[in-house]
Amino acid sequence: MDEAPRRIDPTTDRVSAALVLGCSPEQIGPCARCQGLTCRYGRNAQPVCPQCRAVGVRTGTGPG
Repeated sequence: MDEAPRRIDPTTDRVSAALVLGCSPEQIGPCARCQGLTCRYGRNAQPVCPQCRAVGVRTGTGPG
């Protein structure tokens, strides 16, 4: 079974967060729900981080 996505703390440096998220450091920004880091800008942008999207799917509150 796959491990659930985890929140990336906002104090994490952008280069490390970009490596985890598979985007460039310039695309990193805060999650609209939890303020953790996500690929917020540019191509394939997601205003909600992977953890919040996974929670939304599990609880039926939607991805964003």
